[in-house]
Amino acid sequence: MIRIFKTGPHARRTPLSYPALAPLFADRIELVERPEHADLYLFAHLLDVQQAPRALAEDWRRRRRPIVLLSEEPFWDTIWGRQPLAHQRLAESPWGLLPLHQLNHHTSDIFRFSRIPYYLLTNHRFANAYAAKFTRNAQITPAGWAQAFRTRATALTFMFERRPEPYHSVRWPEGGITGLCYWRTLVAEACRRGPVERLGRSWQPDALPRNRLSDWHLDKLTALDGHQKVLAAFENTHQPDYITEKIFDAFAAGALPAYYAAPRHRIHDFGLPPASWINLHGQSTQQAAAQLDGLPWQDGPWLEETCQAYHKAQQVLAALFCNPKHWQQERRRLQSALPAALRRILDS
Repeated sequence: MIRIFKTGPHARRTPLSYPALAPLFADRIELVERPEHADLYLFAHLLDVQQAPRALAEDWRRRRRPIVLLSEEPFWDTIWGRQPLAHQRLAESPWGLLPLHQLNHHTSDIFRFSRIPYYLLTNHRFANAYAAKFTRNAQITPAGWAQAFRTRATALTFMFERRPEPYHSVRWPEGGITGLCYWRTLVAEACRRGPVERLGRSWQPDALPRNRLSDWHLDKLTALDGHQKVLAAFENTHQPDYITEKIFDAFAAGALPAYYAAPRHRIHDFGLPPASWINLHGQSTQQAAAQLDGLPWQDGPWLEETCQAYHKAQQVLAALFCNPKHWQQERRRLQSALPAALRRILDS
């Protein structure tokens, strides 16, 4: 049993915090209320270290127990952390510099999924929604998809936070890490052939905040289902093992996903036919917008090939997500990987 003192405003965003995942670690990890009772101290975000409680710093000076930054979000590691490749680092706190062991998508295998990406495990709603959507979608023929794409009024939908600040364009090529927030914002602003929708509070100030919704994912899929030809599914950060719900939501909603993935990116491991999604990796914002604006939706070879591939992709995703065994196997992998990573730090 590893005893952990977990603290900070972002502490709810760790594998140990989600109700869907916490039971996996019940007989391996114990969360304690005071730092002096812990084998190690754990933060989820560098900003939380900068607000570290005095009791933690004092106990660390007495006992020198490891301090762990367990981050599930490459966006945090890059924009705030600025050292996403470092296994160990120093961080400012109100009580002086503190040494951290950094466990993230690059420095550990915790998030290096086998078949189902980590983020989809954090709430059972993903498995439930995908079982229903992909069971339905797998029954639609290529001709059915062609008819659906031809008749939809909305050509292109963007649903992500507008971040027009150039500082989001960070890069660590040796880790395959690229910040996409600025790039995808410019792409969304440059697309003209429509109708084009740009959804979310940063585009629509009167929209209800996601954290005010009882089930934001259900709300998202309900709004997008069968609505647009193309759904932009770009992540906020390109990292080879980092895949959220975005591209799978596009397929679930019956939209052609627009994504950004280098050859090393794990999305290529899913066996999705290349023609079933639009990969804009390596393109400038102008090139990407021109490609999205110029898709030939009229009957012809491109639409026929796309719909054949899209039909195959739906069958691939149904076989993956509609089998409970795959979810159970991925949960068992995570159940072993996280304690093992923490134990290696303790043993070192």
